[in-house]
Amino acid sequence: MRKLVAIVALVLLLTGCTSTDVQKRLVVTAIGIGDGGITYQAFSPENEIEVYTIQCESLPEAEEELSLRTGKEIFLGDVELIIFSGAENFEPYLSYLWHSPDIYMGTPVAFSEDSPESLLETQSEELTGILTVAGEKVGLIDLYNDIYSAENSATLPLFSRGGEISGEILLKSYSECGIIALYYE
Repeated sequence: MRKLVAIVALVLLLTGCTSTDVQKRLVVTAIGIGDGGITYQAFSPENEIEVYTIQCESLPEAEEELSLRTGKEIFLGDVELIIFSGAENFEPYLSYLWHSPDIYMGTPVAFSEDSPESLLETQSEELTGILTVAGEKVGLIDLYNDIYSAENSATLPLFSRGGEISGEILLKSYSECGIIALYYE
């Protein structure tokens, strides 16, 4: 009987299953990356939008700071939108997002004339709806494939200051120096 209890206990320990109480998890629905730092849109347990802006230079630092600030585990599996605004080099951010096991590669990506913080006061599903209706939806995998194609460039939909699509913006990859930046003609 002791052997059976020991085997059952061992099997339960080796399954790797862990559970996190929903109250201990911050569910992020959108990420904004700009000159003012990293902005996260998340839902509170009361199902209200919460926007957090972290002043730092990398996504891992921002996630750690957000976790410390909220006292919750950061969950990126429900990210519905990624917005860039004014950053000088997008490569480190894109690299982190591409290699994150939690972020869906079809997650829409856009650029904003305004700070991501002000745009993310609107629910991410409304913003992705605007992208879809405008026919401007570009997924993370599309951006990746375009930026590393022979042309080394990709276009992203551009949110105007009013939160509507106002055109496109061009990103170019400069592989010789590892930079992905806005391209102005």
